Amino acid sequence: MKLDKCPCCLGEAELASMMVGDTEMWQVTCSSCGLSTELDDDQAFSEERWNLRLERSKLKMWVTLLASLLPFLAVAAFLGGSFMGLRIQ
Repeated sequence: MKLDKCPCCLGEAELASMMVGDTEMWQVTCSSCGLSTELDDDQAFSEERWNLRLERSKLKMWVTLLASLLPFLAVAAFLGGSFMGLRIQ
């Protein structure tokens, strides 16, 4: 599976394996900023979890942006209605 770029710095991701006791464990790490997944004994799961980080990061960005715009839009609608003579009864 191809690893996506890092969601934080867009650096290259590397897959590393290491022995922990008698078990081979896998971890994906960014070569630039050091962001990494947790150790896991399933290589495919580690890769899949890494690739989902960017999608979640983008979704979180949009949710945060829309949530921050909501109060601004409410105030703008209120002021626009006030200037046009609309009243809340």
